[in-house]
Parts: sequence; structure tokens; C-alpha cells
Amino acid sequence: MSMVMYLRRASEADISRIGESSAAAERFAFVEGEQDNDLVDFDVAWGAVHFMLCGDTNDSDHPLGIIACRLPEFGLDANGFGGFSVVSPAAMKRFANALAAISDDELARRYDPAAWLANDLYRGDMFVEQDEENSAETQVYVMQSVPALRRLASNCAANGEGAIRLLR
Repeated sequence: MSMVMYLRRASEADISRIGESSAAAERFAFVEGEQDNDLVDFDVAWGAVHFMLCGDTNDSDHPLGIIACRLPEFGLDANGFGGFSVVSPAAMKRFANALAAISDDELARRYDPAAWLANDLYRGDMFVEQDEENSAETQVYVMQSVPALRRLASNCAANGEGAIRLLR
């Protein structure tokens, strides 16, 4: 079983309403009929996107580090699963500004499965194997969430909103 990550745009009122309930966060994040502009599905490529943004696999204070930064987690079960984190409106604004300064071409140049494996990236071995078979398709897979991430970050910054980050 793989860990997939999602970001859902959330106002301060949404965040307050969710509280520390993982069930409320799940209901909020996966509401049928919600606009896709409000949800980013990284699938298992979240670590690779983080590496391309920040240049490492670790928790980072970097403005672009919201995907893998250490945030308080709520709603974890007894095995440490099912939780969510809140990305503050201020952190989303910093993220949006920093992301706007990097082009998709620059991010694509940072695509490096061998470096990911060497740095113990989550699913790094999978990316190396897939890259050896068809690097163009693997890069497209990793980059597919970037347009949605840009829209989400821009919308959050423009509206003073944060996000809910779910790792399932």
C-alpha cells in the first residue's frame, strides 16, 4: 500500500470547523462536485514534487516546503495513519509567491530519479525503475500535479486561505 497526498484549499472558517477530526477533514477534502481548482492530488509523487521544489527529501523551513514540512498532525489512528495537517494562510501565501518565481521548465530540469533514490526519497526506487523504462512518461506523471498546485496556491494567496494536507 502506498501513501498518497492531497492538498485541499481551506478558509480559516473551514479549518476551524474541521477542528482535530480526521473524519471531518476527509469529508471536507473529498466533497463530490467540488471544483478541481480546490484539490491537488499528488498520488505517490508528492515526495518527488517536494524534492524538485526544495532540493531535498527532508522537512524544510523553505517557503516551498509545505508538501513535506513537519506540521502538527490531527486525527491519527492508533497506527499513526489517517491524519491531516493544516497549512496556514501565511504559509500558503509564502508558498504561492515562491512557486510563482519558478517556471515549469525549471522544475522539469530538477527531475532526477537517481538523486531521489540516493537521498532516500519515498518511492524513489519506483521512479528509477519507471524512468529506466520510459523517462518521458515518468516525468509527465511527476509533473502532472504542478498546474493544479499553482492554481491552488494562487487562489489561496489571493483569498487569504490555507489548506488541509492529507496523507492517506
